[in-house]
Amino acid sequence: MKPIDADRKIILSHPTDNVATAKSEIQPETILFLPKGRKIEVREEIPFGHKVCLRTIPKGGPVIKYGERIGRAIRTIRPGELVHIHNVVGERGKSQSKNKG
Repeated sequence: MKPIDADRKIILSHPTDNVATAKSEIQPETILFLPKGRKIEVREEIPFGHKVCLRTIPKGGPVIKYGERIGRAIRTIRPGELVHIHNVVGERGKSQSKNKG
């Protein structure tokens, strides 16, 4: 698969994010060139609007989007893999308090 400038295929919302959103479907083996000379190979199909992993996220590690923690990995997620409900537990919008008041 030919290399593609990441700006053409993904939206990186914040520089600290470890995931990015697909602007269109991304096929496996696509090479995405990221800022600072980094590159990743897409390992599986990433549907439009879904997230692709940019850096290894260890099991239990935070999934970061918009510069904020949005979930927790339930298994190690490698760069280029789809990030979705099969490997992440969402945390956005959930109360951090155990006391419902």
